[in-house]
Amino acid sequence: MFLDLRDLALRGGDRYERSFPLDIAPLVLGGAQYEVLIPRGVTVSVDRVAGGFLVDVSLASKIYGPCARCLCEAAVGIEARQEEFVPTAKDGWEGSDLSAFVQEMVVDVAGIAREALVLSLPVQIVCSPPCRGLCPQCGQDLNVRDCDCVAAQGDARWDKLKDIRREA
Repeated sequence: MFLDLRDLALRGGDRYERSFPLDIAPLVLGGAQYEVLIPRGVTVSVDRVAGGFLVDVSLASKIYGPCARCLCEAAVGIEARQEEFVPTAKDGWEGSDLSAFVQEMVVDVAGIAREALVLSLPVQIVCSPPCRGLCPQCGQDLNVRDCDCVAAQGDARWDKLKDIRREA
């Protein structure tokens, strides 16, 4: 989905705001696939400011996929927002200063929305914060019941490090 800023005909101080339906392809994180639903769509606001346009993209989404700890179904709500400045004149701007999502005053709304969503994700997607995960020896779901496995001993080659004391 693309938005051509030249078609908006905004003057200084004017604002354009609209919501669009948007489908985002599934995200792959750590080899696991997560479905993305954006029920209310993505909201795009464009403000005409001195020297260019300020484009704001925001969305509320639900991410569905396996829990990173126990592999059960997890659903996480994510609110994401990102702003991009689009200068009307390229003078004084280096290529690295400009957004990769804007080419010739055309904004890639889907690209900005996807980046905003990925940057807003938690480190791990889990079914619940106290999730205990799976036993590393037998694979038992520790949220359902405990297992009889003996805790794994550390690698003996690292035992000498236990003798090192940290001085404050």
